[in-house]
Amino acid sequence: MIDSAQTDTNLQSATSEYEKINIKFSFRECLSYFGPGLLVSIAYLDPGNLAGDMDAGLNGKYHLLWVLFLATALGFVFQNRAMMIGLVSGKDMAKLCRYYYPRKMSILLWIMAEIAIIGSDIQEVLGSAIALQILFGLKLWIGVLLTITTTVLILLVKYIGMRALEVFFAILIGTMAICFFIELGFIGPNFGQLMEGMFVPYVPSSAFSSMIGLIGAVLMPHNLYLHSSLVYEKKISKNDRPLLHKSIMYFKIETGVSLLISFFINLAVIGTFANWYNTNEDLDLHSAASVLEVNFGTSAKYIWGIGLLAAGQSSTLTGTLAGQFVMTGFVKLRVSKFKRAFVTRCIAIAPSIIIAFISENENFNNYLNVLQAVQLPFAVIPLLKLSIDRDLMGEFTMGKVQLIILSILSSAIVVVNYYSQIPSDVDWSSAWIYIIIAVMILYFIFLGFVLFTKIKKTKDVKLSMASHAQKQSLIQDDEQQNYA
Repeated sequence: MIDSAQTDTNLQSATSEYEKINIKFSFRECLSYFGPGLLVSIAYLDPGNLAGDMDAGLNGKYHLLWVLFLATALGFVFQNRAMMIGLVSGKDMAKLCRYYYPRKMSILLWIMAEIAIIGSDIQEVLGSAIALQILFGLKLWIGVLLTITTTVLILLVKYIGMRALEVFFAILIGTMAICFFIELGFIGPNFGQLMEGMFVPYVPSSAFSSMIGLIGAVLMPHNLYLHSSLVYEKKISKNDRPLLHKSIMYFKIETGVSLLISFFINLAVIGTFANWYNTNEDLDLHSAASVLEVNFGTSAKYIWGIGLLAAGQSSTLTGTLAGQFVMTGFVKLRVSKFKRAFVTRCIAIAPSIIIAFISENENFNNYLNVLQAVQLPFAVIPLLKLSIDRDLMGEFTMGKVQLIILSILSSAIVVVNYYSQIPSDVDWSSAWIYIIIAVMILYFIFLGFVLFTKIKKTKDVKLSMASHAQKQSLIQDDEQQNYA
């Protein structure tokens, strides 16, 4: 009788394990979840993206707004998967890669993540430096050096808490929105044409490369690691199923609202520079300020500079946070927050200073966007593999249909980025061509290894973690006995 009763109990628990949970929406409670999505949305508003928005407006007027919207919507889907991995597993993506991939593969994935962060950080640091140049007339390399002060803000997290930093980011996003919508107001856009660009799929022949730029900016490798880490930092119990469901719902809403805000800010930038559509103006982040000043006065120049500075500073901060999470997750370095922040700042600032000294006028955004595209698969592939692990994700496991769709879309984004960088004329007499081909071959071989390497089973990972914890406990006991 006891066995029968126990069996019935087990069956009831098994059938009710994934019972539907009714969640009553609370606006006040939803607001308490705001934060991680705001930080993640910064990657959609960094100086590199703003440069892409300018290009889209100059070459496509309002016609690429529908592309921007779809790209942002796709980013929403991928960010949600990263968020769910962090909440459901109770660990961030960097740690999971360390646990689930073979050690050598994990180290290579870490190197790729660091390269992606460096590339993104260079854009952000240079964007801040250009803003300081616009506002105060500083040399570009001086502006680059001044960005080291952002490290202090990161270190304040230890003392004032992540919530205060999230409020600070909200203020920076609000500053961007105010500045760029004021610029749009100076232009006085045609709202009928703007709405047409939002809902009518059309790409002018002159805007094809600009469209590729918008699509390529949708996914940032470090942003996936960052999102999983930010929600993990909230310390929400993965064993409290009702709380987990409620948290996922609110975080989805928060991410959606944050990315929608980023979409409208990007729309404002595209709409502003659509004013110079087909005028053959060749603008970059710096020269845009001069053009705005000539047409709308000095105030327009400084408003642009303030908005750009807010974009550069906020994205530099998130880059530093991502660098810290990636370093501790993949390598498990026992390093103080100060040292981690200092190292991640120096890694980005050193090449930025070199670029600033090499040329103050050359636009490096295209090269850095290529770098992001090359690194993207090394974040997306682990994301998808972890998402389909039923032992890890349980009822939140990604379905086959969604896996196929996301795999096709992410592959299309990467291919589009690769295609955009193929030169029309190739000088086969140059030795550099063959070096590049050799590097590409090695790159695709490594990509194949990442794609076809099977991750460890969750059961084996848990056993390994338990064994490691037991060893650490024995070591601590021995140390205590020796000390006694």
